[in-house]
Amino acid sequence: MKGLSNKEWVVLSEAIKPEENVVLSLGPVVAQILANRGMDESALDLKLKNLLPPHSIPNLSLAVERIKQAILKKERILLFGDYDVDGITGTALLYRFLKSLGAVVIPVIPSRQSGYGLNRRLVDKFSMYADLLITIDNGTTAVEELKEFKKDTIVIDHHNLGEELPPTLLVNPKLREDLPKEFKELSSVSLVFYLTAILSKELGVDYDPRMDIYLPAIGTLADFMPLNIINRILVSYGIRCLEYIQKGKIISHGIKALMETAGINGGITSRDVSFSLVPRLNAPGRVSRPSVALKLFLAQDEERARAFAKKIEEINQRRKLISQKAYEVALRQALSQEERKFIVVLLDGWAGGVAGLVAGRLSSMLQRPVAVFAIGDYGVGSIRSANGIDVYEGLSKLSHLFIRWGGHSYAMGVVISRENIPIFKDLVERVFQDVQPSPTLEIDMPLQPEDITPKLLEDLRRLEPFGEGFPSPTFMCNANLLPVSFDENRLELKSDKYSFLSWDAEINRKVLKKGYIRGKVVYQIDLRNPRRLILVDAESYD
Repeated sequence: MKGLSNKEWVVLSEAIKPEENVVLSLGPVVAQILANRGMDESALDLKLKNLLPPHSIPNLSLAVERIKQAILKKERILLFGDYDVDGITGTALLYRFLKSLGAVVIPVIPSRQSGYGLNRRLVDKFSMYADLLITIDNGTTAVEELKEFKKDTIVIDHHNLGEELPPTLLVNPKLREDLPKEFKELSSVSLVFYLTAILSKELGVDYDPRMDIYLPAIGTLADFMPLNIINRILVSYGIRCLEYIQKGKIISHGIKALMETAGINGGITSRDVSFSLVPRLNAPGRVSRPSVALKLFLAQDEERARAFAKKIEEINQRRKLISQKAYEVALRQALSQEERKFIVVLLDGWAGGVAGLVAGRLSSMLQRPVAVFAIGDYGVGSIRSANGIDVYEGLSKLSHLFIRWGGHSYAMGVVISRENIPIFKDLVERVFQDVQPSPTLEIDMPLQPEDITPKLLEDLRRLEPFGEGFPSPTFMCNANLLPVSFDENRLELKSDKYSFLSWDAEINRKVLKKGYIRGKVVYQIDLRNPRRLILVDAESYD
């Protein structure tokens, strides 16, 4: 059965049966959800003591020793973070930690206009100041740039390795094939978290890393890292830390002000982080100066924190307008490429900051990989996958076309000369010509809204956090729904007892054209407001 999303519905409970003892222990719904994710009750045991010891992470101990030496010798340390949330949170965490120890340290976050990672101009500037350069969430593929940098460098990064490694101390879990996959799925800020925890012990300083654990939690969810056991523990404790900050039990002025601005009150969920905090923190890096987000995290008093939070809110509103305008232009191009296996969209330079957002929306809607290029002096492209297609492996065959490139299996960034874009468009279609996407929507089980009891809501909250690799539970029910309001791609529909919200532009268009939904619908539960259900898909009218 297909829905309005054109995805084939797969009801997992029809093929997967949980073990009887787990059903007796946790109840049929939670047991089914865990079974669908190939997990058992251990997925709920999220104690810090269950974190894997980090000493096997390549070069982590050597990096600790070199930083310790820099602190003791009062060397000038320069932190160079990426402009996304993972890079900014990692830079904020390491800067605050080093500064608290009296280190001579300065943080630098580049603008998106200067491009991802290091370049020769930056290397020349940094050479005049730094005794030790530490890059965060970038640097793994900056081979030629780091050859020019004649001083010590530490690269803390989780991106895929290139054919050649940079001449530096590289802290990247992907250096070791035999390393547990949980380490290979860490965000860069989580690597920094481990580093600061070890460094504080080595120096014998009074530092409790749990006070800052909300930073790797935010970075992990922002970078869509799989919620394996390590990441689930980090995010779970990080959300708990945010709740303590909200109540004033832990002092962190910046993120507290941002939560207030975003209207986050009471119990915090992973959805609050992913859909309220992360877009706001990403906004300055997309359409303004990413240093605004860094300054928010580093704010030392409530007044400055509120000022930065207000500034970020204004920037985020601008980001929404630019993003929607870019999406409308990109959608027209994408729909003209229905026969292609790999969609390539070209936008003007003004859309560069939102290219990744646009690519993500298009790949989700079209269920095919999408590259969105913002054209200026060069083509700066954001690439997003769909249906589990490994775009990194495929595009590595075209690396000779790229000036710079990097990323993960499902999200990449490339810089390419303008004249090579038509060649790329032709060759990338050949590379992915045998890919046969079969878009599916996995549904955990049928569940009527009337069966959502307070006890079930409590059990579902125990499953937090949700994210990549451990998605929010998705249910199916029968419903008769009528649209009652529509604004900014947010459609509200109502039944007799429940309100459903949809943010999917294509589904909203189809529903508004028909005027109602009658039949099966797929939904998720908003655990902050359980009487408000989130519409994921609806039975097709065809």
